[in-house]
Amino acid sequence: MTLSLCTIARDEQRFLPGLLDSVRGLVDEVILGIDRRTTDLTPDIARAYGARTFDFDWQDSFAAARNLTLERARGDWILVLDPDERLLAEGRRAIAEQLAADVPLFIDGFFALIVETDLDDQPLAPPERSSSRLFRNAPDLRYLGRVHEEVRYLPNPPQTLCVMLEGGSHIRHYGMAPDVVHSRSKRERDRRLLHLRLCDNPHDAVAYCYLALMARRDGRPLLATTFARRALNCGPRTLHTDRVAQMHALAGAH
Repeated sequence: MTLSLCTIARDEQRFLPGLLDSVRGLVDEVILGIDRRTTDLTPDIARAYGARTFDFDWQDSFAAARNLTLERARGDWILVLDPDERLLAEGRRAIAEQLAADVPLFIDGFFALIVETDLDDQPLAPPERSSSRLFRNAPDLRYLGRVHEEVRYLPNPPQTLCVMLEGGSHIRHYGMAPDVVHSRSKRERDRRLLHLRLCDNPHDAVAYCYLALMARRDGRPLLATTFARRALNCGPRTLHTDRVAQMHALAGAH
């Protein structure tokens, strides 16, 4: 089985080499979409590593940008990581073993266990399940959602079936390190895109879920409770089981 790494980047010269080093020898190709707003050496670094690059215009949607990379992938399977992430040794092992086996046809992809750390690799929180990071290269598997986007089976998204990779943690993520969050204004960006998701679909449980978690992190418990209740009223089946449990806990907080 061949494997394509698909990623997108804007001004990632600081982090991109570490990502590409972490997948060297595992992936058969790297597809890198470069946001045209990029002003640093990201394109040069990508090409030095042999990545296949293309430019794209940002449309306020991570799903739209990621889908452009999927369209260009040639591998049998796709691995999606961001420049500020690293594939850990356990992740390499799990992916290599999984692709060497016969994956049942009813499985679309695999979740990974991701650990948020500071820039010194010290954990900021317990490892959590990520969205599907390894999945089949199939035209009916595409990303949905402007932010906190997830791979879905497009004819009928609820039928998407992904399972957990064995072992873990599989991925390290530096993007929530305090100085990184502050320098990139990530919270403001994500909040704006989540509200745009609700403009697209006022019954988007995922958008309400992440707004609830952001409100809790910002020390606004009443707002967190309100968003959590709205997420549950949209239909818990659209949320992962662990997120449903979090929303019930927040919804009952007041």
